[in-house]
Amino acid sequence: MSRRELVEWILIVLIIIAWWPRIFLGYDPLWYHILIYYLAPLVLILVFVRRFRAMQEGFEYSEQMMKAQRPTQLLDPDSSDAKQQSPPSSPLPFMAPPEEDDDNN
Repeated sequence: MSRRELVEWILIVLIIIAWWPRIFLGYDPLWYHILIYYLAPLVLILVFVRRFRAMQEGFEYSEQMMKAQRPTQLLDPDSSDAKQQSPPSSPLPFMAPPEEDDDNN
């Protein structure tokens, strides 16, 4: 876990704890109201955006790694060798068999 992630987790926990006096005790002076109603959502949105961007970067990196591991023939669909060596497509396990197979019994 990086330092940034640790700081984000600490902020999230602190925001959750900061809501407790408002929920359980009804404590709501102006400075506290501003803190939990305006500042806390901004921090949570910032954390969400940062984590979403990190997730997208991870997906892009993973996609690049998968593309690098594929043979070059599968990447070029116009190649005649790619058509000959491509594996046959099989139906998904949750698909029903074709109707014509049921009628031939």
